[in-house]
Amino acid sequence: MRAWVPGILAGTLILGLVGIIHLLLTRSPAPRPGGCQFAGQLVPAAPQPASDSPPGSDASGSPIEELTPLSTEHSWRFGFGLAASADPGRWALSLGAGWYLDWTAMARPSDLQVEHWPMVRVAPGCTWPTPKDAARLARASPGQTWIIGNEPDVIWQDNLSPEQYAEVYHSYYAAIRRADPSARLAVAGVAQPTPLRLAYLDRVLEAYERAYGRPMPVDVWTVHNFVLREERGSWGAEIPPGFEDVMVGRLYDVHDHARLDLFEAQLREFRSWMAQRGYRNTPLALTEYGILMPTEYGFPTEVVTDYLQATLDLLMRMVDPTSGYPADGNRLVQRWAWFSLSDVSFPSGDLADLDTGRLTEVGLAYRRSVEQWRDSR
Repeated sequence: MRAWVPGILAGTLILGLVGIIHLLLTRSPAPRPGGCQFAGQLVPAAPQPASDSPPGSDASGSPIEELTPLSTEHSWRFGFGLAASADPGRWALSLGAGWYLDWTAMARPSDLQVEHWPMVRVAPGCTWPTPKDAARLARASPGQTWIIGNEPDVIWQDNLSPEQYAEVYHSYYAAIRRADPSARLAVAGVAQPTPLRLAYLDRVLEAYERAYGRPMPVDVWTVHNFVLREERGSWGAEIPPGFEDVMVGRLYDVHDHARLDLFEAQLREFRSWMAQRGYRNTPLALTEYGILMPTEYGFPTEVVTDYLQATLDLLMRMVDPTSGYPADGNRLVQRWAWFSLSDVSFPSGDLADLDTGRLTEVGLAYRRSVEQWRDSR
């Protein structure tokens, strides 16, 4: 907690912080077909075809601010998480983004121009969609990038041991690639690439090779890059399932949440880990990152916008001749998705105000960053 928070207020904020981070990682379970429930799942409405919405409005009918549509040669790198009912295509053009994810899988509207990355949600004894249904969707919309799971390393998210995740990944990889040989399969993003989470992924790789006699096939690696405390029974990312004897990992504090040096160091650690495990020639997507903390913990809008602009600039420039992706000029990260367009529980990083149909200050900063890279050439 920041040293400037005085006595009684500090105690109140600490208690509130525990509640907020608990909410962060324990959203109300969302029912799914067949009784499946996944803690932490975001359940947006399916994107609507443009013809179903009034001109100049999003899927909820709210007018969208008239901004010149922005699309650049780098837009394919810039993405966002969609945690609310909204038209992804229209907001992507306002932001200059080229792709999005919404933590679900669905039939892709034929006129949706922005790229969507479908996600399978997994949990002990229950997955959605099923491998059969995922194969059907893949066959109908070929060439997509499928993410298998969401933070299986977090006990309040998909909550699988490394060995369980390896088995689930194998079943979906086989089903989806049979249905669509052009599909790309991506490993679920861990909450943050710390040594504890990399140990989790090491066990995934070991379990896969032990069970199936070959290295784990990965078309795309994904990772989340939050800065959260790793301590059993505390706020933050907790301890991964299957690590019952571990009590602590990295003991980040609240004020570390927007530290650019930690953001960069964790991504460099992850790319180095990928190269050491034989995945240097595999692209990497940062599928969740941003600011989750509210203003009262020291994260007002200006802090969020500064962090967004600094991280986007870093992501565009960050290279490493020994671990970067050779096909992309040794860049460490190929794509990134800010969390999020709009989220009722964690609005600090909202890119859009869906009620007014306008980009927020954070969203305008995002657009300026895209424009910066268009104009820098």
